[in-house]
Amino acid sequence: MNINKFLYPLLIGLFTFTVAISITACNDNAEADKQNLDQPVSLTIYTGRTMVDPLMVLVKEFEQKKQITIEVKQGASGYLYDTLKTEKTGDIYFPGSKSYGDQGRKENLMSYAVFVGYNRLAFFVQKGNPKHLTNDLNHLMDPNLSVVLGTKDSGAVGKATRKLLTKLNIADQSYENAAYFTTDSRELFNAIVEKKADLTLNWFAVSKWKGASNALEVIPLDSNLAKPKILELNLLNSSKNKQLAKEFLNYVGSKHGLTVFYKHGFLTDDEFKLAK
Repeated sequence: MNINKFLYPLLIGLFTFTVAISITACNDNAEADKQNLDQPVSLTIYTGRTMVDPLMVLVKEFEQKKQITIEVKQGASGYLYDTLKTEKTGDIYFPGSKSYGDQGRKENLMSYAVFVGYNRLAFFVQKGNPKHLTNDLNHLMDPNLSVVLGTKDSGAVGKATRKLLTKLNIADQSYENAAYFTTDSRELFNAIVEKKADLTLNWFAVSKWKGASNALEVIPLDSNLAKPKILELNLLNSSKNKQLAKEFLNYVGSKHGLTVFYKHGFLTDDEFKLAK
């Protein structure tokens, strides 16, 4: 009897079955890889409102580069700090002043940080400066002007305003003269745009926002009086993906990232040359 006549079909069937299983396994692995790509790792950034525009430019670039999603939560720096301190979530914190990062490191909330520029206080007035105002800080006490200021402790701009006015011993008079207080740079910007104020004290970089040139004018303050506030992005200790978060920080702090912040008014020409 020719045994090969019986074994040959059996071997062919076994081979076909094995190949079919292998193909199915490959297809399953490919589908699993596709599902992994459909569910990218995400980062969450808490940022002050003033810095949103340059930050979003770099966020979109990094998302495309890494094929991930990044959630950006914006608000007054002080409120955001209280949130991340209570909830202990998120990956990156970007406040309007380095002082928040310094406090966060003392409280073991954050660690690694990268420099991206400065926030500096300036006067904002109506387009054409109809009240003929200068950079004299005594304008803040003028009862004939509608003055709007940042709330003392809600955000970086309010905190910096309080510190400056206290140093000049005009805080009480200025706050008493204010028409009202608001939480952050966005609302201070709106106070001028909506013609609710003759004068606000806000971050210089706001003058680079869309629509600003048509609605307002900026009057720089003496830098010896209103010292620029260092801006840093901070890695939160609560981050569940520290390596990716650190990669983003280094991308923002690179020459390219600094160029973006320079174009949005967070570095002067001389500061940009030194920072590169």
